Amino acid sequence: MTVRFFLGTCLLLAVAGSPLPATDNHWQMIVQWDNDLLTGTDDGYTNGARVAFARELPVDSEEHNFLQSLLGSLTGAERGGELNELRFPDSTVRRFQYGFGLTQLMFTPDDPNLPAPLPGERPYAGWLGLEFSLQASGDDSASTATISIGTTGELAHGHDTQDWVHENISDSPLFQGWNTEAPGEPTLNLHLEHKQRLDFLKGSLDWPIEFDGFYEWGGALGNFRTNGYAGLFLRVGQNLPKSYATPRVQLGSFTETSFNQIGPADAPLALNAFAGLRGYAVLHDISLDGPIFRDWAEAVESEPWVGEFSFGVATHYRGLELSLSHTIRSDEFKGQKNRSRFGSVLARVSVEF
Repeated sequence: MTVRFFLGTCLLLAVAGSPLPATDNHWQMIVQWDNDLLTGTDDGYTNGARVAFARELPVDSEEHNFLQSLLGSLTGAERGGELNELRFPDSTVRRFQYGFGLTQLMFTPDDPNLPAPLPGERPYAGWLGLEFSLQASGDDSASTATISIGTTGELAHGHDTQDWVHENISDSPLFQGWNTEAPGEPTLNLHLEHKQRLDFLKGSLDWPIEFDGFYEWGGALGNFRTNGYAGLFLRVGQNLPKSYATPRVQLGSFTETSFNQIGPADAPLALNAFAGLRGYAVLHDISLDGPIFRDWAEAVESEPWVGEFSFGVATHYRGLELSLSHTIRSDEFKGQKNRSRFGSVLARVSVEF
């Protein structure tokens, strides 16, 4: 029932949005949804939802602020003599994109009937926050900086949201242990990431079946999550689009990544499959280790090294993108009994406001 409801919502968004080619007069609307029910489970990272908007900034001047200059230099632009000067060679895409989004995350144990999680199960936690992002894209790379501001605890409304969905949509049992969730604490996080396209795959653009991909690195600093990561992402399909949006709800990553790809990517219909690997070095996770400034009896010790594998399919038609994916993640805390896995749905559409 939950899957049918969300896919129907995506279809309505597609129709109502009247998909159009992205231009300076259009916003990108991104809807992302993660849920473990899509993989047949109901525990751990149980739900994530985001609604975000992004828009391209015209680059018609060599004068930029410090953050634009810093991100642009990572994508191949040349810094001028002044700190806020950024000169783009003729071969470099002149593209900045900014965005903002509202995100909610929920975590629960396996047994909904117990008043507190058993040892080896994830504790209850919820997070609700706003994200503000700026991205600079070059010919073969993109760099993004995102600030997220949010809260854990009752103000995150994880309990309220889950109860409403279970009562009105999925007809699932209500979880009884939300009074043990991570206590409320305001959070502030800075996220930085960089994606670099794999040059050796460019030659496949003239093939009937195309290949492309990128390697990536990034990190987060703040009291919600502090970590670093590195990863690899590959796509295969027909008419691979030049833009890419992370298919799952990942803090700090919702603006699209766009490379200067020429040729079949301009075709109106594109189909592709994708797969990605990531490795994380984790220093702190508030949904596991608990708040920094408050005690939490249900806190567990996060694993310092976490890996994940994701795969899925996507289709693009003009200004509309839909994707379905599956993610498998290694143990995230000491003594974890059930490995985390979840499905994700993404809908992205260009709309004129």
